[in-house]
Amino acid sequence: MLRLTAAAAALLILAACDQTPAITGDPNLPLDDPAQEALVISECAIYFAAVQKLESEGRSANGNPTRDCPDVARGRQADINPRVSVPPVSPGYPETLYQRMIARGIPQDLADDIAKSQAFWNLVAQRDSAVGSF
Repeated sequence: MLRLTAAAAALLILAACDQTPAITGDPNLPLDDPAQEALVISECAIYFAAVQKLESEGRSANGNPTRDCPDVARGRQADINPRVSVPPVSPGYPETLYQRMIARGIPQDLADDIAKSQAFWNLVAQRDSAVGSF
């Protein structure tokens, strides 16, 4: 019984230590705005693509990047391959998104590549368009 209790306690501690930031919408949009869900799905599609890329390379994330992501995002295509000519990650939403990728467990080298990808900059444009229309 003591062994079972110790194992259960260890699992609870590990679960409590999960520091993966929650997937949330944009604070600049109303909570019921349909753009909120679209932004979450697009961001999660990047995380699912990153996990798939890591697995294909025999690597793993440093956490659970897809935690709390809606299943619909799993089927979304996200081109996370780096482009040759892209703007640098700038302050504001691009930097926030980049930091969130790392905080959710994407290794920095892959986060650097994703920050140069079409999926990343499409999400930045999608968010800017949604916030700009509010």
